[in-house]
Amino acid sequence: MDNHTTTKTIKLLAAAFSMALGVVANAGETRSIKYAAGASQIIIRDLGLLPGGTASAGLAINSEPIIVGLATDSNLDLQRPFWDANTGAIVGFADNFDPAATAVPEHLNNNREMAGTEVISSGRLFRGIYWNATGQAFGLPPLSGIDPLFGEVHIMAHGINNLGQIVGSSQDENFTSHAVLWQNKDTAPIDLGVVGDSNGVNDLSHVVGNIFGSAVHGFLWRNGSFIQLNALSGQVVSEASAINNTGLIAGKSNIFPVVWEYDPGNPGRVPRIQQLPIPAGFFSATTTAVNDFGDVVGYAGSPNIDSHAVLWRNGMAIDLGVWPGGHYSVANGINDLGQIVGTGTVSGNNLDHALIWTVDEGGGIPCEDLVSFQVRCQSNGGGAHRLQAQLTLTNASHSGEQVTITVDGNPTPVTINGNRAQLQVNNPAPGEHTVALTDPAGCFPPAVPSCR
Repeated sequence: MDNHTTTKTIKLLAAAFSMALGVVANAGETRSIKYAAGASQIIIRDLGLLPGGTASAGLAINSEPIIVGLATDSNLDLQRPFWDANTGAIVGFADNFDPAATAVPEHLNNNREMAGTEVISSGRLFRGIYWNATGQAFGLPPLSGIDPLFGEVHIMAHGINNLGQIVGSSQDENFTSHAVLWQNKDTAPIDLGVVGDSNGVNDLSHVVGNIFGSAVHGFLWRNGSFIQLNALSGQVVSEASAINNTGLIAGKSNIFPVVWEYDPGNPGRVPRIQQLPIPAGFFSATTTAVNDFGDVVGYAGSPNIDSHAVLWRNGMAIDLGVWPGGHYSVANGINDLGQIVGTGTVSGNNLDHALIWTVDEGGGIPCEDLVSFQVRCQSNGGGAHRLQAQLTLTNASHSGEQVTITVDGNPTPVTINGNRAQLQVNNPAPGEHTVALTDPAGCFPPAVPSCR
């Protein structure tokens, strides 16, 4: 599940990268670039800035797919836009909580509920925030028995699952941080019995986070008890950042990216640690999120110095690079569609921009074999309509293979017949529909026809 973005700063990481560029395309206000990284084809898309704004950051993504982040407006005030991950269009905004502070969304579930932390008083005080599906913000309650005035400004929230359960930390009056789990926004949290912070929660109510002490240690909590996550052999520190629904925990051991595999149905099985590779040219890496297919994302290098966004897939590290002319990138989240969201500097203004990546590992149909992707909504008379999408290829060499056409977030495999693949949806709902060729990805911008 997508998690975990820190609240310390919007601007993360600096880097330098050279890459072989492919096709450059414009889709609405977004820009996309395609390039090769080993055997993989990567499409990176710039979500741009708000009108008059100077920076944006992609912080989390769900499988709807919707992205949430931060962006400055023309008054240099921070807003919290929702982007449609398929089109790059802004489809709404989430509220701030306290006008004198900055609420930062850190995780977004598939119901568009969010959890995050409001930074108060230059980072000395924090408030945990929950957002409902419409983007309305609510402050989370502190641990029971804590002075409410003290407790409400010593809370951090980092993760939320599809059940609406939230995890983070709440300090007591001795400034001791307790890892906690909120069942909902209105009830006091459950103390997990860990001095530390919790970062992620899956739909089984299993929680991961970190124990604070002479050295930090990751933990897994479930069914009322927790277990410490071991570090790599010869290392001391372990940190857990995210957890998925199939038994995979993402984190790091000292400077090395790792995952722990555990059995969700067998509490007696000890989680097994595995080191992830670090891309060439870097000596350290950090994980930030994991999806239910076992894809892990994060960044390699040192924050604010030399980082590149990274995808770990099938035991391999894929360096996602930076926008050409930019200086850094970092991946903050990944959904179950494989779409990766993050932040990086771009050419032209050297400002932070929200970015989204998709990765094609090769072996499919190359964009060079495609001629056009046409979408229309045609009236059948009597108020009925047909939504039609047609992909035309250069020749019939791919006949019998399949492509994927996604309508309003719902992917459909379509078989190529000769040099064409066609999809028809009868009687679609009135209004606009987003139609995209999602496999192979990045070949054409999405179309948004209207059926009226």
